[in-house]
Amino acid sequence: MREGRLRLIFSIMAFLAALLLSACGGASASPATPTLILPPTFTPTVTPRPVTRTPIPIIITPTETPIVDPVTPTPADHIATLNGIPYSEFIILDSETEAHVRAIYERGQTLGRDPRAFSKLGDSLIATKHFLRVFDGRDPNLGDYNLGEYAYLQDTINYFAGSFHRYGKAVRLGMNTRMVFDPKWADEKACGGGVNLLDCEIWAHNPSFMFVQLGTNDHYSLALFQENYERIVEYLIYQGVVPILFTKADRFADPLNQNNTIIREIAVTYHAPLIDMDRLAETLPNRGLKADNIHLNAPDRYDYTRPETFQHGTAIHSLAALIMLDHLRSMVTSPENHPTITPAS
Repeated sequence: MREGRLRLIFSIMAFLAALLLSACGGASASPATPTLILPPTFTPTVTPRPVTRTPIPIIITPTETPIVDPVTPTPADHIATLNGIPYSEFIILDSETEAHVRAIYERGQTLGRDPRAFSKLGDSLIATKHFLRVFDGRDPNLGDYNLGEYAYLQDTINYFAGSFHRYGKAVRLGMNTRMVFDPKWADEKACGGGVNLLDCEIWAHNPSFMFVQLGTNDHYSLALFQENYERIVEYLIYQGVVPILFTKADRFADPLNQNNTIIREIAVTYHAPLIDMDRLAETLPNRGLKADNIHLNAPDRYDYTRPETFQHGTAIHSLAALIMLDHLRSMVTSPENHPTITPAS
């Protein structure tokens, strides 16, 4: 009897010692260093609209320098300001960025990307009927548009017809950068399970360009925001899709405007085109925002012959996006003729 009790006591003591060692080991273990891993391409289980699909993308090292023929700038024969701001102050493109855009675009063409398609990735600032959709003329609630002095942009509207009205698979209310590669936010019916929404949209629409509007809902960690945003830009480049970045007009949970600073730095680092909506917002009453100081306000109609249209956030947001899209289209399809936007000093 006594021997059995001793064995029981020793067994309990050994069990407690093992637990203690395990706890100590867990406490002393150093956290794993996060690494950037690009998600692989995928094979969906549901077939979206019929388009020509691509092979697995070819990785090109970032040290490659694209060969670009010298271009003699052609003077613009149209208006080149928005609310008195020269294009060069909100369309941020230098010569290195232009060369990189051409390289990404050409890579995308070898992968079968649709040269006449663009997509949208972002939060409620573009998950709205007021971002670009009027230019496809399919929403009777938006009415007709009148470009006024910006009528030269009609060629670009015709070129990308069908992309303007799409919400797409990569827009969500309340979107932040953490959600982009999390499969639970993707459209499982459209692309199957286990697919992130960025891959889902690339598969569904096969774009050559993608607008990226993120940052308003990223107020948890500056380091994580930068890491997540860089991952998005890297992956779009990897997929042969030109990322078109946006700064934001609001200061929601970001009074020091740090997220916009990060976005601008990423645009420089990755030579990605940037639309500086933050700069344009300075020309608008209440920065073009609704009373909530988050969302952009909208005009009653998109008639750019009326001065009051230029006092609304969504009207400026969409027009700036169209100006950038026009410049990029010209740059990749007619590099010898497109007007160069001289960066602001």
